[in-house]
Amino acid sequence: MGNDNATPGTKEELLDKLRGDLQRLNADLRDISGKIDQSRSQVDQLAQRNATVVGEVRKIETSLEQTPRTAIKEAYSEALSSQQRLLAVRAQMEKFQAQEAVIRQNVETVQSVINSLDKAASNGGGGASPSMSSPREMIIRVIDAQEEERQRLAEQIHDGPVHSIGNFILQAEICQKLFDKNPDKARDELGNLMGAAREAFQRMRDFIFDLRPMMLTDLGLVPTLKRYQEAYQNKSGIETELLVNGRERRLESYLEVLIFRGIQELMVNARDTGGATNIKVTLEMGTDRIRAIVEDNGRGMASGSLTLDEKTSQPLGLSTLQERVNLVGGLLQIDSVTGQGTRIEIEVPAGADVEGGSDN
Repeated sequence: MGNDNATPGTKEELLDKLRGDLQRLNADLRDISGKIDQSRSQVDQLAQRNATVVGEVRKIETSLEQTPRTAIKEAYSEALSSQQRLLAVRAQMEKFQAQEAVIRQNVETVQSVINSLDKAASNGGGGASPSMSSPREMIIRVIDAQEEERQRLAEQIHDGPVHSIGNFILQAEICQKLFDKNPDKARDELGNLMGAAREAFQRMRDFIFDLRPMMLTDLGLVPTLKRYQEAYQNKSGIETELLVNGRERRLESYLEVLIFRGIQELMVNARDTGGATNIKVTLEMGTDRIRAIVEDNGRGMASGSLTLDEKTSQPLGLSTLQERVNLVGGLLQIDSVTGQGTRIEIEVPAGADVEGGSDN
């Protein structure tokens, strides 16, 4: 068999593998969605039970002097147990939601690669991004990017939710030891535990939003960006501004994810790498092209051009972002001078409008 037949055969094998991966990912997505539904039902039931138990504890608190010590202990033990069960199931549901978000992102990535390969094949093999020497290299870069993302998520989960749950267990043990010796102190510790649980739950919600904002699917890019910009400014203390020009509308899902993740990555880099104190984000929603511009007053880069070399000193994540933008036929441009801030522009084809957009 000659070379002319070898290349198409290799592409077909690659496409077949990707389509098989896509089927498995969709099956995993259906499975994890079912687990989320089950966990949500359990959370609702346990929340109702917990409300009942807390009500009983509050009744006892109004008549502590007349209530036997054994009854007080049983009530607080039941309240603690109820809280622990509710926290455990909520943590499980949040874990499933995080897994679902990662799987959805993988589905969109694989589907995007399949679409790009199909389009390249229909154009006679032309139109590939100059930064991709072959479909095989493109897949390797996508897989590497996914593994880097999984590693980052694993570290965040370990440092956040896992650490919080460990503290819950320690506080719960303290409460149990205090029930016999000092019921009032046990009540105070239980209150502290509940406060810590609420704080951890909010941190988990923030983590899920950063991982995969549900409103990105429900409401679209612009409302999600507005929410993210407000939350970013409140948490970081960095003054931020968001401007939206053009007709606000829904875009295809993969484009909304790409643009949101790109802006998110650039804002995080401006904070963690650039040391910025002011960030301006401009989203231009043109008819044919979508442009996202992130400008900051940070320390800038050593050069205004981006070198796609993992061993360079360029901010982490820009090389991967460049690959993703190229994958959909877009461009990423950097204008930066050391000590004078950075301006990064993402430009991608607008694609087809999606129902649910609105005119300004």
